[in-house]
Amino acid sequence: MHRCHQSPQRNRLGNFLQAGLPEVDQLLGQFFRAEDVSGWRAPASIWEAENVFHIEVDAPGVSKENVELTFEKGTLQVSLERKAPEGERTNWHNERGYGKVSRSVALPETVDPNTITAELTNGVLHVTITKLPEAQPKKIDVKVS
Repeated sequence: MHRCHQSPQRNRLGNFLQAGLPEVDQLLGQFFRAEDVSGWRAPASIWEAENVFHIEVDAPGVSKENVELTFEKGTLQVSLERKAPEGERTNWHNERGYGKVSRSVALPETVDPNTITAELTNGVLHVTITKLPEAQPKKIDVKVS
């Protein structure tokens, strides 16, 4: 008796396998599960190094024209849009999402919004923000008497 992995989007590769191999179909089903790909995620990293805050956001397939940064009331808003490929496709399997995604980052009052810079390189958006001069560490010289 042939058992098949039931999912909303059945694995088409199972059509090419002979009946009686449910383990193979189950294994393929684990790797090629139907996923909700209506949207996508943009993972981010935030860190501080010396006098600068860094924010990196994964943005594969996003062009410069589809990146928007705004800073308001201590919050940096990053909006990205990844456009779907043009034309009709009949996918065997698709895990890629398209559309708009936004990330908000609340920043400390010690940042200088006039120093925000952003660079999109190899699918990664890198944002840097310098601390205000008065918030930067001050080195104090020790006098010898």
